[in-house]
Amino acid sequence: MNLRARLLWLCLPLFVASLAGVWLLSDMILLDRFDRGDRQRLADEVRIVHNRIAYEKQRNLDIVHSYAWWDASYQFMRLPQARFVEDNLDQDLLGILGFDYVLFVDRTGHILAQQWKLDELARRFPGQPVPGTTRLRDGILRTALELGALDIDGDPRHSLDQLLQIEGVPQMLLSYPISNTAGTAEPAGVVIAGVLLDSARMYNLQTQMGASLRLAQDPVQNKDWRTLNIPTGRGATLLSSRHLLDGNSQQMSLLYLDSRGRPQLRLELTSPRPLYQQGRQSVSLFLYLTLALLGGAILLAYVALELRIIRRVSRMNREVAVIGQDRTALRLSPQGTDELGQLANEMNRTLDRLAQSEARDRAILDAIRDGYFEMDTRGIIRTVNPALCRMLDYAADQLNGQHFGILLQEEDYHRAQSLYDKVRDDEQETTFSAPFKRRDGRLVSCETRLSAIRDGQGGFQGFRGILRDISEQVAYQKQLINLAYRDTLTALGNRKAFNEQLQRAIVHSNRVALLYIDLDRFKQVNDRFGHAIGDALLSTVGERMRGSLRQPDQAFRLGGDEFAVLLENAQPDQAEALGMRLLGVLGAEYRLGGQVIDFVTPSIGIAFYPQDAADADALTRAADIAMYQAKQERNRCYRYTVA
Repeated sequence: MNLRARLLWLCLPLFVASLAGVWLLSDMILLDRFDRGDRQRLADEVRIVHNRIAYEKQRNLDIVHSYAWWDASYQFMRLPQARFVEDNLDQDLLGILGFDYVLFVDRTGHILAQQWKLDELARRFPGQPVPGTTRLRDGILRTALELGALDIDGDPRHSLDQLLQIEGVPQMLLSYPISNTAGTAEPAGVVIAGVLLDSARMYNLQTQMGASLRLAQDPVQNKDWRTLNIPTGRGATLLSSRHLLDGNSQQMSLLYLDSRGRPQLRLELTSPRPLYQQGRQSVSLFLYLTLALLGGAILLAYVALELRIIRRVSRMNREVAVIGQDRTALRLSPQGTDELGQLANEMNRTLDRLAQSEARDRAILDAIRDGYFEMDTRGIIRTVNPALCRMLDYAADQLNGQHFGILLQEEDYHRAQSLYDKVRDDEQETTFSAPFKRRDGRLVSCETRLSAIRDGQGGFQGFRGILRDISEQVAYQKQLINLAYRDTLTALGNRKAFNEQLQRAIVHSNRVALLYIDLDRFKQVNDRFGHAIGDALLSTVGERMRGSLRQPDQAFRLGGDEFAVLLENAQPDQAEALGMRLLGVLGAEYRLGGQVIDFVTPSIGIAFYPQDAADADALTRAADIAMYQAKQERNRCYRYTVA
């Protein structure tokens, strides 16, 4: 990311943070204040509705009270007459009073007089299911009795005025005990009356307020509702908290409970949020103006930085980028006398010191006899000195840019890769020895001492190493090993090699076959023809044994005229077949120094691990016993059998 982008990303968060701060302050202070105003207006509308309904309940209850405490009504309950019903309970009178039904019920719950105005329920309640008339009538009487309309013993003032939902029909249910005009007589029954809250009545109620009113179908009580009035035997009213339908409207609900505390009727009041919308428009205008001012200020600051700083830094960056190892003459152009100019001058002095240091290091690397190289993090060769090029017969440009794997065999490459990872992770110097491939394909044994290249912060940058030709040392070590483990006369393994290889075979193999060989009458060769002929015969025996074996079988000279052969994971028939083959090969005549020797024959004993012995010493003894048994039978191969 360049400097311009960094400055842009620096200014952009500040710009966004400033706008966010302005927006949050506007939202927390201004919009919240406007929202509180809308919330208070909705709460006022809710209280208006609640008070209006309370007023209607009280007005209707007063009408029912006037009918119930009337001598004529009291006399009718004591002596029912049809004329009373005709004069006081006709349809026109119900319409004038605003009731949809009026019932005169005695103390036993029987209806003595009734008048219903329940026609056209479907029209009055559009869009919702309505019950049949008979079902609704029965439900009204049953509900009134369940709520205690007849619980009037000794109390002529016991009354009901509740908003209920009976058989799915919302209504206002009223009742009052029937007594004389003074209210001193024992109640003879109750007057039950009701008003259906149909669409027309709900509309009339809504026209008296500044919010839309809707009768909800699910009178469910939530935990966050609070009581609007003190609960009494006539029920209670709960008020919900305000919740927002969207950004333009808000809603609160009134829930009416019956005298038993059961939810009955829920009214939803929805109103717009004019103050909040006006506030949002004002805040938006304020934010646009703030955006323009901040954007202009940031633009001016960016232009000033571009002209005074960024262009000068960019020019310095371009000049530094073109300065490489082969461009020591390039220097930074003058940048003035301020801090950037001082930085350019100091960098020029640093470049001079760096050029001198690199020249000194190059002279040292060109003079040393050992090879020097540097690789990047991927193992690509970046720098080599002349000694390494001479050692591997490559030109510098042929190695630079190549992966180090081209100089190693596959098995050595994987070993080197693991060591390089260790150097990178553990920051330890590591020595690695392996045959390196020259340009002509020949191998040269080299040892390299590898270390990590790290920057000033300790970050891994690659590898550097010294490569040394150790071919003479390797050859000398091989010669020493050959002398220690090889019989000089026969070029077979000696007893030391035999003992170590036998132990290793028993540890790593499931089955080991040991062939123990002794040359019969070999002493007569030394006595008759001299030790020179005897040595020549032993050398020929070694050649014949090597020619008779297949990999990975191994032959050893244990000393004198004793030999041994090891076969790992061999079956008994394979070992015995090899023994018979060696009988023929080693028993053939020898022509040495003009002499024909045909009386030297081998005796071979065979033993198996683990059938015949449990360890190396026991296996050797078993094979030796088998060999002596073969010697007794003259020129035979004999397998050892545990007694």
